[in-house]
Amino acid sequence: MDNILHLTSMVDAYEHPKDYLLDELIILDVILEYEIQRMLYTEEEAASADTFRGMYFSVSEAKALLDRDEPILQLTSEQELLLHQLRTRIDARLQKSKQEPIQLPIESLKIGFRLNELDIRLLIVAIAPHVNRKYLKLYAYLQDDMTSQHLTLDLMLRLCCTTLDERKYAYEIMTSPNSYMKGFFTSYPNINDLKHFSLLTEPIRLEARLIYFFLGIEWRYDGALASLKHYSSADHKELPPLLVNEDIHTHMLTYMTDKDSRMSSLIWVLQGPTGSGKTFHARHISKLLNRSLLEFDLSNAPEEQYAFGQVIDQVLLEASLTDAIPAFDRIHTLQSTQGITTGHDKRKQWLFEKLLDWTGIVFLFSEEPVKSTIRMPDTTWLNIVIPLPDLEQSQKLWEQLTQKQWLVTANEVSQLAGKFRFTPGQMITTVEEARKLEKWEDSAAFIHQSAASPSKLLHQSAYQLTNHQLQNKATKVESKFRWEDLILPNDTLQLLRQACNRIKHRHTVMHHWGFDRVLPYGRGISMMFTGPPGTGKTMSALVMAKEMEAELYRVDLSRVVSKYIGETEKNLSEIFDQARLSGAILFFDEADALFGKRSEVKDAHDKYANMETSFLLQKMEEYDGLTILATNFAQNMDDAFTRRIQFIIKYPFPSAEQREQLWRSAIPSQVPTEEIDYAFLSQTFELAGGSIKNVILTAAYLAVSEGTSVAMKHMIESVIQEYKKTGKLLLKDRLGPYAEYWKG
Repeated sequence: MDNILHLTSMVDAYEHPKDYLLDELIILDVILEYEIQRMLYTEEEAASADTFRGMYFSVSEAKALLDRDEPILQLTSEQELLLHQLRTRIDARLQKSKQEPIQLPIESLKIGFRLNELDIRLLIVAIAPHVNRKYLKLYAYLQDDMTSQHLTLDLMLRLCCTTLDERKYAYEIMTSPNSYMKGFFTSYPNINDLKHFSLLTEPIRLEARLIYFFLGIEWRYDGALASLKHYSSADHKELPPLLVNEDIHTHMLTYMTDKDSRMSSLIWVLQGPTGSGKTFHARHISKLLNRSLLEFDLSNAPEEQYAFGQVIDQVLLEASLTDAIPAFDRIHTLQSTQGITTGHDKRKQWLFEKLLDWTGIVFLFSEEPVKSTIRMPDTTWLNIVIPLPDLEQSQKLWEQLTQKQWLVTANEVSQLAGKFRFTPGQMITTVEEARKLEKWEDSAAFIHQSAASPSKLLHQSAYQLTNHQLQNKATKVESKFRWEDLILPNDTLQLLRQACNRIKHRHTVMHHWGFDRVLPYGRGISMMFTGPPGTGKTMSALVMAKEMEAELYRVDLSRVVSKYIGETEKNLSEIFDQARLSGAILFFDEADALFGKRSEVKDAHDKYANMETSFLLQKMEEYDGLTILATNFAQNMDDAFTRRIQFIIKYPFPSAEQREQLWRSAIPSQVPTEEIDYAFLSQTFELAGGSIKNVILTAAYLAVSEGTSVAMKHMIESVIQEYKKTGKLLLKDRLGPYAEYWKG
């Protein structure tokens, strides 16, 4: 050790954490040398007094143990001077290192855990075997047992404590379950603890995370903690500004500025759906405090109490090591399947108990309200609800997210805002997915197809992101029909277009022109299609869905109507709630079967049947989208019901001129045909559009089975079949020049 003294004058900053540890280990070597000398002296003294020492336990040895004080480190004045010189040199280098941009792990620990000099000595003794393997054998030698190549509490106290007060303090912080130092250590795996009958002799070691941190080695978690997200100060530099709910952010900052300094902990509970900006708000707060943010998804946490506690401890340890604000996401998921059935899932309570010992800010993210299950007297607990963006905020967000990528019109942006009740996160994801789709669509040029418009790409991406459950009680209907496919009277077409325009321009009329203040509810569009079967009611709904780039769902009444009182209302409520997520068009076909004329109230079932009708009206008025009721028998609908429908569109039976258009348009251009007498077919047979399509399809199958083109022969045979199917009377005389095809 004599060659050490001249090094005390060489003072420079530490370049790496290991350089600092090597200096600390020089001090440890001095202490180990003293302890070895003390043991040798004790052994020589005992050997001279007893030739048979070690072969049995003598009376003199027993008395010596009773007379011996608790072992503490006693150094000579020369050794103390040497250690003082070494410590002075280390402190000088640490002070110089503070001027460097990189903070040493030891400094982070001192600040984060308020460690004193004795705490540091305890940690150095524990980290030593991970820097140099020689300490494993030295520790075994000092414990007089070469099978004990590990650190024990007894050895730690011997090497670190110079007074009885230090020994008492070290013993307490290393054994107390609530001690911050206790959290630094773990038991050895694969060692049978049953052979250790004293806390002093149990093997202990540093947590693996702390070892890597001390040595400056990169660390990655696995298992439940693999999802741990760390947003560093560097990540915060690229953080975009808040676009919505700035008032919430300002309120949080104001409160933190005025926060009572006596409060030791502050828990922010941010409640909102996925993508509402909970993490985003927390990151902005962290940025302003010059802190990083550490986020853990609690849905990945184990259910068993001990394992759950270990995971939470590791998260809080990581937050302390990195000077990060801990954030626990999806706290509402802390209800296991077993806990739901037995009511004994206490993980939320265990989490709160862990947070009792945390000093500083904690974020809890949830989609549901959260309340503390334990008393937290020194903790400020604040709940903040982050709402969905309103119509104006949604439009602003869509504009800002799309303006750099595409030329999207104000009207198209309004449609997106009005149709999709999205969080900011969902909007960002939609735009990102639309960009990916655009690359795919660009390749359409190679197969001579036109690429989709930005509005269509955004709609496709938004629908892919929408996670509703409409399919449980309704059937999605895909549409390929356009306006030109509808053969209807002009006034009917005009009303249909007018309804579409209401949806398209709703944002302008309701928001910019102020009608949303005049009409607090009833902003949606309700329509009723009435007319005989096959006159175009369903096709009209499909065309409107295509025009509005909206999903169309035909409600399955068999899955809605229930004989049990209150179930029908429950099903209807679920349908409208789910449709609201994507602005879907709801199509109730044959609605008169469910919402016909109100009956005279004779019993409870009549009363509730009328209540179902009123409930549907209420939901239609509350719904911001389009609801269509279709009926073949308008006279069966209740007058009080129809008065509250905004558009009632009547579908008359097609005229001869319209029927000819239907005959011509229903045959695809690829179908091989002989001369078809469309005028005869339209004037002779009074068929609606649906029946005409059935006739043409049947004729096509008849022709292909004969290996010929579709001709009048096949058309007449198909018409006869259609009349028989519907129970209508068709006489041979009506076939005129085509009577030869009559088969009776």
